[in-house]
Amino acid sequence: MTLSLHVEDLSITAPGGRVLLTAGRFFAAPGETVGLRGPSGAGKSTFLYALAGLQPHMSGRLSWGETDLVRLNDGARAGFRRQHVGLVFQDFLLFEELSALGNATLATAFAPPAARRSIRETAAEVLSRLKVPSGRRTVDSFSGGERQRTAIARALAHRPSIILADEPTASLDRDTADLLITDLIGLARTEKKTLIAVSHDRHLLDCMDRVIDIADGRLKTEVSPA
Repeated sequence: MTLSLHVEDLSITAPGGRVLLTAGRFFAAPGETVGLRGPSGAGKSTFLYALAGLQPHMSGRLSWGETDLVRLNDGARAGFRRQHVGLVFQDFLLFEELSALGNATLATAFAPPAARRSIRETAAEVLSRLKVPSGRRTVDSFSGGERQRTAIARALAHRPSIILADEPTASLDRDTADLLITDLIGLARTEKKTLIAVSHDRHLLDCMDRVIDIADGRLKTEVSPA
């Protein structure tokens, strides 16, 4: 399934009512790659997590295809994420007592039986391609780069239509980061997955179709990399 993104008059607020971010109009087509950049605290991660349905206080419109996440309750948003979204968190959020493969195949706990084999095979394939240690070694002994690669494999294991990544190359050496960039961009373009990534990595941003500047809680200029 391919899903386009439509955002209109979006407002994200804190529990006390303070406005965290506003976005007037924004559109991303299936297969498009979009970078989000801006200074620390500008609202980049706030916007990214809104796109995943992880911001509880939203108004306006934020639609993936025909599904407006603003109108869904928490349970329905979680169901949408499980089915359609691969999310790479900046702080990994791994289970320390599990192996790389155990973490990367967590989606099998929520997937129907018919989909579990495909998830395991895809997770193993991505872990191998990113050179993550195999075997029973648990991730509590992993380096930052190994943990990042494990988190990326987990996000891609169920072949999501939407890939949302928060600084996906931040903990990787240059060669591994470039390999990941090639994989993510290639996936988006060949399988019509929408890729949106927060990043300060110029190598990644230069490969995107568009780059959005975010400052002071607002989506600003759109830049097309040369």
